[in-house]
Amino acid sequence: MKQLPAPFADLSPLTERWALGSQQERHQALIDATLDELRPFYDALMGRMDAIVKYLNGFDLKAMPQDAQNLFDLALTWAETAHPIDLKWKTTDIEDSFPASRIEYLAPSAKAD
Repeated sequence: MKQLPAPFADLSPLTERWALGSQQERHQALIDATLDELRPFYDALMGRMDAIVKYLNGFDLKAMPQDAQNLFDLALTWAETAHPIDLKWKTTDIEDSFPASRIEYLAPSAKAD
């Protein structure tokens, strides 16, 4: 189990499945999850997102301690997987969607100095 900051320690059981460090992992988690699997994750974070964002705003994005980074990854996964619940989809499997296997994930562009 990945460590989270003390105010969010109760969310630690969610970290192994949902604190994902890359967009590719988060997208795959959405594809692999059923709505019944997403719902408890969604519900656990929905009422806490304001507090999570406020907490994370206290850190430099490139210099977060590991527990804050784990919380950041958890929040990103929530943001990238919440839309099926928010939009009341019947499934996360969209029959005619662009195949995930054809998506090429690239690193962010480096900022020019």
